Order: sequence, then C-alpha cells, then structure tokens
Amino acid sequence: MRLDSNTIQIPFDSINGIDYNNSKFVHSQPTKNGQILKDTYLVSSNDLPVGISKILVDDFRQQVSIDTSAKILCNEYLQGINLNTYSQWIDSINNLGIVSIDKNKAFEQGIFQKIDTTNNINLSSLYDLDNSWTEVLGYLEVAKLNKNFDIVSYSRKNNQGITYKGNQTTEKNRLIMYRKYLDLLKATNKDFLKSLNRPVEILNTTKNILRVESNHTSFRSIKERLKIDSISIKEVLTNGRNPNPLMLDKITQPHRVNQLLMIFNEYNPEDYDLNDVIKLEGIKNIIINANYCESSLKSFVKRYTTESMFRWWWYGGNSKKSIKGFKPLLDELKIKAANSNAQDNKVIELIRTTMLQDKVA
Repeated sequence: MRLDSNTIQIPFDSINGIDYNNSKFVHSQPTKNGQILKDTYLVSSNDLPVGISKILVDDFRQQVSIDTSAKILCNEYLQGINLNTYSQWIDSINNLGIVSIDKNKAFEQGIFQKIDTTNNINLSSLYDLDNSWTEVLGYLEVAKLNKNFDIVSYSRKNNQGITYKGNQTTEKNRLIMYRKYLDLLKATNKDFLKSLNRPVEILNTTKNILRVESNHTSFRSIKERLKIDSISIKEVLTNGRNPNPLMLDKITQPHRVNQLLMIFNEYNPEDYDLNDVIKLEGIKNIIINANYCESSLKSFVKRYTTESMFRWWWYGGNSKKSIKGFKPLLDELKIKAANSNAQDNKVIELIRTTMLQDKVA
C-alpha cells in the first residue's frame, strides 16, 4: 500500500505531548447559552511546511487530526507513505514540536479518515511521454467500457492526464492518471522541490511516470475497497489491498471485447484518415456478414457496381492512397479468424501489470 494525501486521527492515548502554547495554534472555544460547544486548537497550512496541511487538536473528543501528503517524506516522496516510510512520516510530524506522537501506539490505535492510494507507472518501455502523449491518451480514453463512468481528459502543455469519474452520487468514485513530471513543475510545487536534496534527479526520474491515484473519503470506502476489517493505520499499511487495479478493471472491464480498441490498434492516424477507416470497416463488416463466402461477396459487389468498377472494388486500386478491396481484406480476415488472439491495450496492460507487481519491499 502506497498513500499520498491522507487524514489521520490519533487518540490522546497515543500522544506523548501537545505544545498548547505554540504561537501557531488558533484556539477556538465557541459557546451557546453559556455552554462550551467545542474546544479546538488549529494549525493551518499557512503555518506548516510542505507535506502537512492541518493539525487539529480536539480537547472535547480527546484526539488529534492531521492532514499530510507523501511530500512530507521529501526525497522519498515517490515511495509514498507505506510500511517502510511510516517512521519517517511520524518523525517529520513530531519534528515540528507541536504534537508528539507515540509511533508504536499510534500504529495500533490511530485510524485513517481519508486516503489517496497511488502507483507510479513507468511508461518508458513503450513511450517517451514528451513526444507521445497524444497516442498514450488515446489508449487511455478508448479503454473505458463501463457506461457508469465518464472521462475528462486534458492535454495542455503543463497538464496532461485523464480522470475516470463514476456517475454514482453516494460515494466519490474516480481514478485519475496524470504525468507526474508536469505536476511537479507547477508553481505550487516550487517549495517542495526546494526541500529536496536532489530535485533535478527526482524530476528526471518522473519524466515518463504516469501517476495513478484513487480517492477514498469515508470509513466504508476504505474498508470495502482495501478489503480490510478496520481502518487502523496498522491494518491499512499492513493488510490493505491496493484498490487501484480493481478500480481500473471496473472501468475498463477487461473481460469484454473492446471493438473500438481493435480498430484503434489497427489504423495509425498517420496512415489513415477517418474516411478510410469508415470505408475499410464497412467492407470488413460486409465480409463478416457474408460469412467469408467469396462467391456471395462477388455477387454482392457486382450488384452495386458497374462492370468497369467491379475490379477496383474487388481488388483495390493501384494508387498508394487507394483503400484495399474486398478480396485482399477477405484474405486478411480469414487469416485473423484462424489465428485470433485477444486484442490488448498495451498501455492499460502495462499499468495493470505494474500495479499488481508493485510491492513494498
């Protein structure tokens, strides 16, 4: 399990100390009819370093809530918050001198209220993303088969990615993929890069990285999607099952044949325009409907063409720009039918395989 943005809740039993006199605390103690409604101490993002966006001490509930992200890990950012980086994560919070967390107790007693589960997918074996993003995005878009998800894609110079968003209203249900390199170059990440010992090296590492993230914003979604019985820090980091591959399969439905993907794989836009694709796919459909019967197809073509045009439609034209005729396409389809293999989306398959093999050592 690798986490990025998250909210943890730590009971006072797991807190060694709180500096209530810290100047960064904003104390809130609203009352009604002389009764104190709550008693909280808040440090907001403006007074916190990169990677920590909120520390809230709730004296009524006897608990501390803290919002962090994997950026708190500095040079280990790409590793995410996981079992191996747990100590560094808690130490970074403790080093602020605002609250002191007992690492062992918090591991057992602390819980996650919200988490983002992440994977970093290196696409360099397939593509140089600086030059091939349009093609990669095409594979990401065409992969969606579940009608209950919508797609929002973006291909701006400084922001390239895709969001698969479920149209369910009861629970946030989305999977996002984006170029981590471009994300780190944003002005909002300037302070984070300054906090690194080797910012250029880490940036270069992300050149062909596609970050995959899903958001889990309720106790129920964390338990159900990670296949765990509780939302304790220990349970999430130790026994949590990465939900990202399951979410991807829900969106792409790999058990179904993706007819559009088959067309997408076959026709490179550098060699075919839309008119070519429509004509060729129309001819193929007629061939399939004729059950690959050559004599039936000849009769069909002759019925709709003149004698002089029959040869052009049957054998195809001599020009390089001419589309294939019925006869060469019939021969190709017969070979494909005899040696049929499932059509794979190479980008999605690499993403899925990488996520399934991503283990915290």
